[in-house]
Amino acid sequence: MPRLFALLLMLLAVSITSAEESSAQDSPYSELQSVAAFDRLMSTVADLRSTILADATSEQEAAEGMRFILRVLAMSQDVAGDGYPAAPHFARMDTGRRKVGGDNPDGEYYTLAWDGKRDYKISGNLGTADHLSFSVLSTQRTGRSKSLGYANERTLGADKNGDYTLWLTAEKPEAPGFWVKTGPAAGFGSVLVREYFGDRSTEKPATLHVEVVGRERYAPLAPSTDAEVARSIQGTRFAFQGIGLLHRYVSPSIVDPPNRFLRRNSADFGADISSPDNLYLISPYAIGPDEALIVEVDPLDVRFWNFAIENPWHESVDYAERRTSRTHDAIQVDPDGMVRFVVAHAPTDHPNYLETAGHSRGFMTFRWVGEPDTQAPLPKVTRLPLAQASAQAKALAGGDEPAEN
Repeated sequence: MPRLFALLLMLLAVSITSAEESSAQDSPYSELQSVAAFDRLMSTVADLRSTILADATSEQEAAEGMRFILRVLAMSQDVAGDGYPAAPHFARMDTGRRKVGGDNPDGEYYTLAWDGKRDYKISGNLGTADHLSFSVLSTQRTGRSKSLGYANERTLGADKNGDYTLWLTAEKPEAPGFWVKTGPAAGFGSVLVREYFGDRSTEKPATLHVEVVGRERYAPLAPSTDAEVARSIQGTRFAFQGIGLLHRYVSPSIVDPPNRFLRRNSADFGADISSPDNLYLISPYAIGPDEALIVEVDPLDVRFWNFAIENPWHESVDYAERRTSRTHDAIQVDPDGMVRFVVAHAPTDHPNYLETAGHSRGFMTFRWVGEPDTQAPLPKVTRLPLAQASAQAKALAGGDEPAEN
């Protein structure tokens, strides 16, 4: 009897599914632009699933990869799909657990969408973070973006109280503030805000406010059209695809030689990935179960820098609860002037330890905010058994020469 009941349920489910598929195909709305855009998005999600499973080398990577897909999809909808140029808002790109796309775990990212047919006023206070910047980007047909303007805490023109105004308008306004020319010819775009903290517990975040020039709050808004919804879904798909494949197309990739840093900047990545102030030193890492990496670097005298560990999908795993990054305000400098980190699978007793959250491979990233011509020295990486790495790093931190192997 139970088997018969189970069979009847199965037949009922198949019947319902077939009826739903037939109904969807017969729907008078199945040819809408938004429906086509949604179908392309779902196809892209399936493609990324296949890519993650093909690139994963462990159960942990594959499982986290499935969660990563959902996180990227959620963020892409938050920042692109729900970007509403008619009445825009600043959308936070991260959550307390989500930090994807190689983003700075010691920073916050916000974005808003704009339409060149409208003028915008962005205002607020700089706060006290080490670095704050605004990248005004114009979306291209490829889904990538080009820069229309850029300002940071030094160039924004804030007053003595730290209050600032940023204009996105077709004509230069008479009112004071930093101006970026947009207008109908600029099409659609976004503003990406980066805010970096040396010490989150003591620094005051910036405030951000945006308004459409000439529009009163709660003034009537036209209903969304099929074309508008389709464009927003397309934006979600472009963002999803770009972030989801970073581990493949951003150099160095996950398959490049590990434990060897390369210099990269905005010219290498593009304005929609990096800002003109950012210099990166990036390396894939490889580390065994009972091993550790000693990463030593000669720090630069810049207004912000940090060192962060990411999983193979460029995700900072549990960044708010694990020590997967350190800033210039959270490190100990050795007596010889060098900064040394011990990277292992779990916390160690080294003052500059970082953990991989159990990943045997992933990415290590130094992020410097300085002058565009800054030449950061490449870090040195030494791969050792865990006990030996801890002893050697501890000796150097005390000003002693490490024991001979």
